[in-house]
Amino acid sequence: MRHIYIFLISLLFIFCLYKQSGGTMEKINLMKSLEDNETDITDSITSYDQDGRKSIIELYKVQLELKNKYGWEMEEIFTEEILLENKQVLLLSANCLKTLSKGPALWVISGIHGEEPAGPNAITENIEIFAKLDKKGIPVVLLPLCNPLGYYKNWRYPNTPEYSETIPGHSVGDSEHLLPDKSEQARSKVPSSTESDAFTKKVLELSNEYPPVIVLDFHEDNLLEKGYIYSQGPLGIEDPAATKIVDLFLENNFPIHLSGKTRFNEDIKGGIISGVQDGSIDELLSAKKIILNGTLIEGPSAKSVIVIETSSMNTVLSERIKVHSKIMSIIEDLWDLYR
Repeated sequence: MRHIYIFLISLLFIFCLYKQSGGTMEKINLMKSLEDNETDITDSITSYDQDGRKSIIELYKVQLELKNKYGWEMEEIFTEEILLENKQVLLLSANCLKTLSKGPALWVISGIHGEEPAGPNAITENIEIFAKLDKKGIPVVLLPLCNPLGYYKNWRYPNTPEYSETIPGHSVGDSEHLLPDKSEQARSKVPSSTESDAFTKKVLELSNEYPPVIVLDFHEDNLLEKGYIYSQGPLGIEDPAATKIVDLFLENNFPIHLSGKTRFNEDIKGGIISGVQDGSIDELLSAKKIILNGTLIEGPSAKSVIVIETSSMNTVLSERIKVHSKIMSIIEDLWDLYR
């Protein structure tokens, strides 16, 4: 209940400030301010950094580098608001970057959960890998920071700081409103949040011009002593991309569970979990059928959807970034498995 009270009090505080200001609180879009080089604004912005993560400004600058230096297209998916001490409202955007080359594509996702910074930081440190893929004509969709507010505050979800059995966290990637149940009805009547609504709409829109072939979704878990891999595509535990990533873990002595069960009681076989229906963006991208506007239609049907879960329990961020960077270093090899 404590988190709910904090959330409601924050909303009340923002509303009171809004009324005091006559309903004209200034809103600053951080990405646009960076693009316009408004240093008087951007130099004063600080985000959570107690674990050594890069600032959100550093992440945004690299996104702009892909756009301005390498010619990628960038689109704003949604913005989230945060109230600054000076009573200005900062708008943090979740952005999509995509190559000009369209067609069956490689997708990379990170930052779904704000307290999992290794993926977004690894992308920032390895941007040349993605630029080289583009130069080789490989269509790529990059969703590098899907939950910017969570990253900024170190909150797992936009609406609550941490995973809880009692408080529902609204993940940006929640997709149950688009996924069919056994009776071919949507599992949820409405999206869990405005963010998930905008995010899933953009994913489906992108999947038309960039049909997903292989999807890599980078995650962490502070409740794990060792990592594991989810394979949500049709090949399950036989997916060669999943086994190749498990081999990389073993070769580099990264901790990984090769057997047993996850904390969600899912079976781990050879470091891989398959057959999971979790209502996530990963399940949506692998889905053969989805529900859209009440109608059952063809889904994105990616050949391979791999979710990397690395342990953050006893490992410093710099080492976790190395794990994610190692995986990114073999992205082209993973692509070649399905091209």
